[in-house]
Amino acid sequence: MTDTTARPAREVYVAALETPPAERRRLDWLRWPTRMIAAALGVLDEPSFGDVVVRRIDDAAEVMRLPVTGSEETGILLDDVRGDLETLSADEFAERWTISA
Repeated sequence: MTDTTARPAREVYVAALETPPAERRRLDWLRWPTRMIAAALGVLDEPSFGDVVVRRIDDAAEVMRLPVTGSEETGILLDDVRGDLETLSADEFAERWTISA
């Protein structure tokens, strides 16, 4: 692991939208009947579009995974994380998103 002191976060971490773990995808299949009933009652429940995942660039280790549902929430969260990667130092980013080094 490299020293992150005062380095820009974008040089240490990268954020992307990734497929949820297999266990959670299997559970989503069990939730479909509930979603169908809710849709019939007029309740809109968008499915998950994946997880916002932050990885270290040097070893591709996952340091943060945030599950999101709905297209708007997904876009907003990914933009927030990527914006912080551009504007914060690696230490500030880790502190803000509670990433343990």
